[in-house]
Amino acid sequence: MPKTKSNLGSSITRWIEPYNRDKTVFTTSGLVIYCQVCDRQVRCNKKFQITQHVTTEFHLKCLKKSSNNSKQMLMGDEIKPKTSSFNEDLCLSLIAANIPWFKLQNPVFHDFLQNYTKKHIPDESTLRKSFLHPCYVSTIEKIREKIGDSYIYLVVDETTDINGSYIANLLVGVLNEQSPSKPFLIACKKLDKTNHSTISRFVNDSLRILWPHGGNDEKVLLLCSDAAPYMIKAGKTLNVFFPNMIHISCLAHMIQRLAEKVREMYPNVNTLVSNLKKVFLKAPQRVDVYKEIMPSVPLPPEPVLTRWGTWIKAANFCADHFDNLKIILQKLEDKNVVSIKKCINMLSLESVKNDLTFIQSHFFILVKSIKNLERSSLTLCDSIQIVNNVILAMEKVPGQQGKIIQEKLLYLIEKNVGFQTAKQITTILSGKENSIMPSNLTPSMCSCMKYAPITSVDVERSFSTYKSILTEKRTSMTSENMEKYIIVHCYENY
Repeated sequence: MPKTKSNLGSSITRWIEPYNRDKTVFTTSGLVIYCQVCDRQVRCNKKFQITQHVTTEFHLKCLKKSSNNSKQMLMGDEIKPKTSSFNEDLCLSLIAANIPWFKLQNPVFHDFLQNYTKKHIPDESTLRKSFLHPCYVSTIEKIREKIGDSYIYLVVDETTDINGSYIANLLVGVLNEQSPSKPFLIACKKLDKTNHSTISRFVNDSLRILWPHGGNDEKVLLLCSDAAPYMIKAGKTLNVFFPNMIHISCLAHMIQRLAEKVREMYPNVNTLVSNLKKVFLKAPQRVDVYKEIMPSVPLPPEPVLTRWGTWIKAANFCADHFDNLKIILQKLEDKNVVSIKKCINMLSLESVKNDLTFIQSHFFILVKSIKNLERSSLTLCDSIQIVNNVILAMEKVPGQQGKIIQEKLLYLIEKNVGFQTAKQITTILSGKENSIMPSNLTPSMCSCMKYAPITSVDVERSFSTYKSILTEKRTSMTSENMEKYIIVHCYENY
């Protein structure tokens, strides 16, 4: 005759009693046994299963290392899988510090943690399968609590990762008149392709993570993105769902577009800048010659087209050290190297000297303005003033070059409809008379725009973080786990 639940429960109590004489090793709810020293459940319908468990190498090792003050687990009517707070904290700490979980397999590191914590150190697969998701859920709850029902702004962008996949990130921040707020990464999704439809769906679906019950569409006041055509079209699509939303294209990116136009206008300077960085790359003897002539000056900057303002900064360096660079290049022994020959030829041209002077005189303000806009504590009025200063400076650029750059600036401003609305709001926030409030905004909404961001630098930083996590040696993480990982990491670090 099979045992009833009551008979099985009393039998289990008798079976574990001998092991609990010195200290509590097993606890039970009457139906399930939990081993306190191993921190796991033990399936038990027969007595031999307990005997079998206590003779395992793992149990004996844990029993030896367990402390005498181990806490007795409180059991309910039905046992639920126990979540170890130590394992969850360990998982959170490794994510926050971006220490790969497989590092736990390092014997020295593993023994160090185990010896000083007196805890069983879990396998990497345990952290990934059982504790990553609770960390993610906890982080999302914290973000929801901080945002609540406040007015919010969105920052969205996409990039391509090391595997060639399209990755979109969405950041959400609070808008209020008291102080600026840092944005939170709430979604990092892999897209099949990038167009206005996928971006619109991505933003709409991601906001359900923040507000699962909906009903907060009027709380979205600002969307910031780059000026890509599909982003502009996505902004128009999203305006249907979020009627109060102003879509503004990143103004730091707009200034970078001007810097790119400057590079196009001066091909000889571009040849000098692009080849100068090659001259001293992995060439210690050339670096020695450089240090001999300019001992206290760093090596020439290496401009990267995707990093804002770096090309003009490199051109400014050439203008500052024009004569010394000529001397250094002439002293180099391997003058037949293509990059060296090109630099010598460019530095010998009078037009290049004149071009460098013109760039330094009229366009270095672009670099300064981008750097100023990247600050996170700016008010909307301060940000607009920085952009207005750039506009005034570009209008004063003389000659044919000035005309070209002014036409480019006018095109970018006309394309950025949200910029005009932001300027309209700043006139109200500055207390200017005869200011007209946008028809879709209320006074409380306008006051919340005091610290509204007009750049997408935060989402660019999140992509840098993404690429520091997903490296060539760490590409096996699934897109779902990657999303959870980076959201927790960004919340704990920014």
